[in-house]
Amino acid sequence: AMDFRRSTLVLILSFLFLDIFLFGTFWQMKKEVKSPLNTSINVMEQMRTDGITVTGVNTTVESLPIIQISPTNIEHLISILPSQVATYDKGVISSQLLAPIQLTLDANTTATIENFAELTTYVESGSIINGNQYTWFNYNPTTRKVIYAQRANQIPVMDGSSQIIFTLNANNQVISYEQTFAGNVSVLGTNRTLITSQKAMEVLYLAGRIPTRSTVSVVRLSYYKSLALKDLSIYSPAWYVEFKQVDGQTLVRRVDAIRGTVLTNEATETVNTTTPQ
Repeated sequence: AMDFRRSTLVLILSFLFLDIFLFGTFWQMKKEVKSPLNTSINVMEQMRTDGITVTGVNTTVESLPIIQISPTNIEHLISILPSQVATYDKGVISSQLLAPIQLTLDANTTATIENFAELTTYVESGSIINGNQYTWFNYNPTTRKVIYAQRANQIPVMDGSSQIIFTLNANNQVISYEQTFAGNVSVLGTNRTLITSQKAMEVLYLAGRIPTRSTVSVVRLSYYKSLALKDLSIYSPAWYVEFKQVDGQTLVRRVDAIRGTVLTNEATETVNTTTPQ
């Protein structure tokens, strides 16, 4: 009987300790669930204090799937490109246009897709291999480069692996381009919930990846190559962010939009002016 009572007491005490432990854990979780909101406000506030101008970010939750891209051979197509002298080397097409394309840009033009209507028409006209799969992405007046990126599941691939970089001369005429094409896109599995653009900004700031007194100029969802396999590559969603620094330089940062980690092996620390080899 004594043993039975002792066992009962041990059991009761064990349950009591377990209850206290579980309650403590629950209380801790409740506190943690409450805190992110405050830290978010503080981080955004702190960024403003550092003179970082943030526009175009929000707390909208979006979702995208992971995709795979299988390479296709495009080398044989360059011989039929009209009015161009094109070469192919290590996956990059380099082409000189025999008839330059005149763009209507002036010094004050803000870089928007509308200002490049003539070029977009050209890209989609069949004069560029798989041109209808690319979308206008940005223009860098300093380097006189216009970038179009391959659309994968409606989202641009912005890691340099699938893009067209056009070069303009001093008269705003497109005279040449370099092109990479990653291949055919297929969606893998279902949509994944992504971190918000505001969260991506906080992650960058807390990692010390945003220069003080800089201005966010572009915030867009994109895809980047997260895994290269022998005959296909896996691409994951990333927040693509461009900052204008005080000295006029443009910096690029990217954050994996599923894991919330800063991508550090940047091919594009400053805005691409050449296609990665």
